[in-house]
Amino acid sequence: MTKVIEVENVSFGYTRDMILEHVDFTVEKGDFAVVIGDNGVGKSTVVKLLLGVILPTSGTIRIGGKEVTSLRGSGIGYLPQNGGSRAAAFPATCEEIVMSSLYKKIGFGRFPRKEHKKKVEEALELVDMLDKRKSLIGELSGGQQQRVMLARVLAADPEVLILDEPTVGVDAESVDRLLHILHHLNIEKKVTILMVTHDIEKVGPYANRVLCLSEGACREEMLPHEVQVVHAHAHNHPHGEMAHIHCANCEHENQHGHDAEHCAECAHCGAFPGHSHGGHKHGNPHTHDGGNVDGKGAV
Repeated sequence: MTKVIEVENVSFGYTRDMILEHVDFTVEKGDFAVVIGDNGVGKSTVVKLLLGVILPTSGTIRIGGKEVTSLRGSGIGYLPQNGGSRAAAFPATCEEIVMSSLYKKIGFGRFPRKEHKKKVEEALELVDMLDKRKSLIGELSGGQQQRVMLARVLAADPEVLILDEPTVGVDAESVDRLLHILHHLNIEKKVTILMVTHDIEKVGPYANRVLCLSEGACREEMLPHEVQVVHAHAHNHPHGEMAHIHCANCEHENQHGHDAEHCAECAHCGAFPGHSHGGHKHGNPHTHDGGNVDGKGAV
C-alpha cells in the first residue's frame, strides 16, 4: 500500500514540557483513520503539525512523500471544528463559499470559467447541497453549513482529508448524513481520511484504523467490540469495478460472513434495481472474496 501520511519519531512542545514525544504512525492510501484520546493529549497539535501550521521539535512528517516544512495546501483538504458556523457571518451564498477554494486556480481579478462553475456544482452535489447553492450560508442549519464547508474542501480535489472534530455541535441526523458522505468519498472516490474525534461509537463503524494518543505517545488499537462495523468491500457497481477495501469483520481471522442487512454499502447500492455483490442479490448473506487485505491486525 502507498503511504500517504508518515509521522516518524515526532516530538513537540511549546515550552520545555513536551506535548508529544516520539510519535510514530502512518496512514495509507484508502485508509479511513480516526484519532482518539482524552482532552489535552495533543490531538489538535497533531493536526497542526500535519498541516504545517507548527513544526515538530524533532522528527519528520511526510505527506504524499514530501516533507512538511511549512503550511502546505497541495493535496490536503482540511475541515475544522465548527467550520460552517465561522463562515455563517459572511453574506455569501453556498456556491460563492465553495468557489472561494478555487480562487488560486481562477487567478487574481478573473471571473470563474465554465469548468470552475462545474467543479463547484459537482462538489455541492457530492454533499447533497446542490439545491441550496443560491442560499446564504448563514440561513442554513449547522449540519448543512458543515456540508457546504466540506464541499469547499472537495472542490480543490484533495488526495487526503484531515478533519478535526467535524461532528461537534451538529445534530445526530446531520452527523449520520456527514458520515455517510465521508464513507462514500472514502470507498468510491478513494479519498484517504484522517479524522480526530471523541465519538468513536458514531465514527468507528466507518473506520479501518484507530490511532490512540495517550501520554504524548501514539498506539494503534482495535475497534471496540460493541461498535457495529460498516462493511466496505469489492462489488460490481454501475459506475465501474471497485477494489476490495478494508472490511473490519473480514479481518477478524476471516471468520465473519457478510451481513447485508447491516452493510451500509449494500443499502447505498440497493437503490440500483437488480444490483448485486459478487453474484448475490441484496438481502442474501454472502462471504467476501479475498479476506484480509493487507494483514493489518488493527481495523
